[in-house]
Amino acid sequence: MMKKLLAIAISFITFTSLFSQNDDDKNPILTENFIIEAGWFFPSENIDLGVSGSTDLDLEDFENIDFDETLGLSGGQNTFNLHFKWRFSKTNLWSLSGEYFRIATEETVTLDEEIEWEDVTYPVGGEATLGYSLALYRIFFGRVISRGQKHELGAGLGIHGVNTKAFAEGNAFINDQSAGFQRQEESIFIPLPNVGASYIWAPSKRWSFLVRVDWFGIKIDNISGGLWNTSPVVTYLISNTLGISASYQYINFNADIDQDNWQGGFDLTFRGPTLRIVAHF
Repeated sequence: MMKKLLAIAISFITFTSLFSQNDDDKNPILTENFIIEAGWFFPSENIDLGVSGSTDLDLEDFENIDFDETLGLSGGQNTFNLHFKWRFSKTNLWSLSGEYFRIATEETVTLDEEIEWEDVTYPVGGEATLGYSLALYRIFFGRVISRGQKHELGAGLGIHGVNTKAFAEGNAFINDQSAGFQRQEESIFIPLPNVGASYIWAPSKRWSFLVRVDWFGIKIDNISGGLWNTSPVVTYLISNTLGISASYQYINFNADIDQDNWQGGFDLTFRGPTLRIVAHF
């Protein structure tokens, strides 16, 4: 009997040691409670924004302004990018993630095509200043569906907040009559909920590969919109607490707004590489 109990005890201790060793051998990206990434996003962007001053005009009957084409911004801008993940449950099954970046620009140009903003027209050959800013906020609640020694599959629900502001100013016409210097400005904040999934494969303690996809399309009252946010990421851990990551991100938001005092829409696309410093603890 004693021999059997001793054999069981030895087996249990051996199993526990192996389990602990396996857990210690995992990439920290799969186990740490906090992961913070900060760096730079180098996007090529396509910014289409439009607004109509006639509330009885169908949204399909006016054209958005391609701001980047009009401003001649072919190369895009570099922008600070922040991302974090917090595994807040004792089992590490539940997590909260967040992301932020902001882009803003303005330029004075000689127009080679007519621009209409609300009921104000900026004519061909005229000089106008156009500008926009956009801030993106992403919050995501996720849960692990499957995990192992070298992988983790998760899914969840989140929300993307898009804060957009744009303006046009210059000598303009209203109903074909000269109206002198005019400035037209609009801003709007739109929250778009989304579903998402992610998969991490970590073949070693240093290297890990992640693919993340967020998607949704929705209509709430007089606002309809959709989004795609996808990103493959490769991370290399330099030490026990620091690493570097490189990714390619594609983000698209589109929305139509049909309200009593403002009608408009936008189609925003950002694509490009991101380089970040990764800290985990």
